[in-house]
Amino acid sequence: MKFRKHIIYLLALAVLPLAVFPQTDLFPEFAGSVTNAAITHDGKKIVFLGEQNETKNVYESVFENGKWSNPQVIPAFDNLIPQSPKGIGGFSFNYDGTQLLFHINFGVSFDIMSLKYENGEWGSLDKFPAPVNSVDDEFSPSISADNNYIFLLRPKRDAASQKKQDIVCKEIVMYRRNKDGVWTGPQFIPQTFNEGCQETPFICADGKTLFFSSMRPDTTSEGKKVPDDVFNIYYTSVLSENIYENVWKMPKYVDEFSTEFNDLSPKMNNDASVFIKNTSPRKVTKKQPDKTYQIAAPAGYKPKAKMQLKGQITDLDTKQPVDAQIVVTDAITSAVLGEYTTNAKGMYSIYLNENGNYKIDYGKSGYSHSNYYVTTGYYEKDVVKQFDTTIFSSINYYLNVYDKEIYSPLSPKISVYDSITNNLLIDSLSAVGSGRYKGQIKIGQIYKIHIECEHFEPRDIYFDAVADVFYNEFEEDIELSPAKKVMILDIDAGAEGDSVLVNVKNLSRNESRTVMARRDKDGNLIVELREGDSYEIDVAKKGYTFSSTKVDVGKTNKTQKLNIKLDLLTKNTKMTFNNITFETNSAELNAESFKELNRLIEFMKLNDNVRIELSAHTDDVGPDWYNMILSQKRAQVAVKYLKEKGVKESAIVAKGYGELHPIVPNNSDANRAQNRRIEVKIIDRK
Repeated sequence: MKFRKHIIYLLALAVLPLAVFPQTDLFPEFAGSVTNAAITHDGKKIVFLGEQNETKNVYESVFENGKWSNPQVIPAFDNLIPQSPKGIGGFSFNYDGTQLLFHINFGVSFDIMSLKYENGEWGSLDKFPAPVNSVDDEFSPSISADNNYIFLLRPKRDAASQKKQDIVCKEIVMYRRNKDGVWTGPQFIPQTFNEGCQETPFICADGKTLFFSSMRPDTTSEGKKVPDDVFNIYYTSVLSENIYENVWKMPKYVDEFSTEFNDLSPKMNNDASVFIKNTSPRKVTKKQPDKTYQIAAPAGYKPKAKMQLKGQITDLDTKQPVDAQIVVTDAITSAVLGEYTTNAKGMYSIYLNENGNYKIDYGKSGYSHSNYYVTTGYYEKDVVKQFDTTIFSSINYYLNVYDKEIYSPLSPKISVYDSITNNLLIDSLSAVGSGRYKGQIKIGQIYKIHIECEHFEPRDIYFDAVADVFYNEFEEDIELSPAKKVMILDIDAGAEGDSVLVNVKNLSRNESRTVMARRDKDGNLIVELREGDSYEIDVAKKGYTFSSTKVDVGKTNKTQKLNIKLDLLTKNTKMTFNNITFETNSAELNAESFKELNRLIEFMKLNDNVRIELSAHTDDVGPDWYNMILSQKRAQVAVKYLKEKGVKESAIVAKGYGELHPIVPNNSDANRAQNRRIEVKIIDRK
């Protein structure tokens, strides 16, 4: 008899595995069952479904001062539970604990929902869109830390033949969120993976390690039979880098976590320091309620070490937290690896796998972006890295406006419009320097910037503040084209021959340019002159007198015409230079005289075959003899300057005539001014 009892004991050992790791009841003082427990990745909060005195509530507990607080009812579920007579459960958290995922039945089917944690309390309820939710039942969601994959349960497609102990067998399916944020799937896990009946999947923070409960025929690594009439905890991980390739290790029975009862809802915090599960006795001989236990996770089942990147995003200007979006991409391939959001305090926490190159983009609609690049290595244990950053909602926009032709600063009026509605947003930017303007532009729309300045062509430019903005100051150089008016030079210069030379000098800007005369179909030369400026136009042709005319260019839209006549050079041809002047009672040239003498030098270079007399004339003020001497000195001074500039001495003669040859009567100051002149007379032509 004794021997027989011993045999039975050995058989029991072969069938029922013993829990190697001690279990700790998380809430021993809770009078009732504790099921469907979920823990946040940071290990600081647990939510579970509790039942006391046949009343169900959802509770939460936080880890404070080295222990779990007394569980408190979550008020947000007060109205949900009465609406779900068929049940609620399958709790799990998203990556940062700001969303609680679960399944619930409002009378038609079980659907996947999420409850958001906002401003210190559980608030808005959202239903996952199709295809995550369908006309079938969906249970026990678990979302990856990068928010791109969600695992859940559905009744097996051949569920009618898969019932066990009145349980409808379920299988684990996976959905993927694409780059447009749309969920796709389902992706069915391989059949060998889903053998038997599955419950409560949980994807770890590394996005590669999966725990779940399964009721299936199996043996341990020592060849012992695994009981297939209860749910046991299993472990697996994805073999490929891309989880969506759906290549998994064969699930492994975890005897360290399993008991003779149903072991469900395996969950783990991010560094695997806390592993929890729910043990549910289903044998009628057992009277104890469902409980949730904590177990130290053995090293062999821990996810790969990773980096936890956390920090806060604040507004650059207000220093206040910003509820921003975070996108993680592969820095090499630019593939999107995860999308996240901060909490109301701008805090975030994301997990990066080992040996990777990551680009982290922080941003928000109506705000700038900030990029951070991270390279992870191989870690023996999880590491934590802090990165705080700022983003901003407006740009300091600087505009430098220049004259396109001479690149001098301008003083325009600058107005900013909405490019879509054409509504005026900013009447004018503020001047902060010569030709430099500043304004503040909000991020989030495309602007039309209108620039106008007197005597310049107006210009519109566009500034795209919708595209990703990374800098809070933007500077742009803009060139305005001067408004031009057409001037027709009707030049009468005898028969065709040598080209006419035209020198156009802008008196307003002290610039000059020489233009070879090219005639239009009517024989006229066309030049473009800047609106609002004054010009001096010199026209010369070899063998002819030259012409010098001043022109003020107005705003008129009409084409202006200038009639110019050049006379053939013959012996005794005279040309008058009124702007060659001297100091009173002196033979010293005034500064403005050199410009006129230089014009004469150009004439002599063009007509190097002539010999001229340069004669000086005075008015009648003073004795005749004195005026004669003064005029001769003045003529000699002018000739000396010409010789110094390269005019041949043999080509020029100085002659003073005093007051002998007035061109108008000396009866007024104006007339006397006309009589004080220098004349050039052709005395010989080769």
